[in-house]
Amino acid sequence: MKKIFMTLAAVAVAATMNAQLYVGGGLGFTSQNDKTERPIAVTPTTTGTRTVEITTTSIEFLPEVGYKLNDKMAVGAEFGISFAKKEYPEYAAVNAWGMGTLAKGEKFELSGTEIAFKPYFRYFLVNWDKVSLFVDGQVGITSGKYTGDYTDVNGATQSRDIKTTGFSIAVKPGIAFQASKKSSLVAKLGNGFGYFQDKTTTPVANPVGPGTVDMDETTSKFGLNLNSLGLQFGAYYNF
Repeated sequence: MKKIFMTLAAVAVAATMNAQLYVGGGLGFTSQNDKTERPIAVTPTTTGTRTVEITTTSIEFLPEVGYKLNDKMAVGAEFGISFAKKEYPEYAAVNAWGMGTLAKGEKFELSGTEIAFKPYFRYFLVNWDKVSLFVDGQVGITSGKYTGDYTDVNGATQSRDIKTTGFSIAVKPGIAFQASKKSSLVAKLGNGFGYFQDKTTTPVANPVGPGTVDMDETTSKFGLNLNSLGLQFGAYYNF
């Protein structure tokens, strides 16, 4: 048993001595379409549902830190903040956000921010001189808040806040270029292949009384996230 512990300790020390710290960050852009069910007014006191498509566009700033354990493996984490805009079709805004009136074709918009924490394990598939192809096994946790205005049935402008949370486990591809001994350029594509879950909490007009009620919507996806187009570019400094 003593020999086993000594062997494990030696392996851990060797890995630490060979580890290479890197810090940096990336800039990302994402455009995503999601379909969900929204309430619509059937009568003044009852509602039905209709499938609507919500479009989200965002710009992300992603500081990053990691350790390159060897030529094949690395571990790290991204700490992100994104500035986003959500667009709803006019009937979704009219019926779910206060039974107000919007012109035909007018979009209801919300803007807000999200924060993210995304630790990962990176494996380098191929190395060609200064170019490397890799995949990240990544876990993502996000939280955000959005605000938007709408016109109620009396023609007054009202404000609504919605809260969002997200969780994902995915494999993401990327490419790295060793620009110099101390610097690297990196690009990552999309949200990858995996499991994605998003929850939205929205205060909507109470269809059977005064005030608002919270409406929770949860969407889950498994597979290649084709409804989201995302690109991320970044740079690392290697110590």
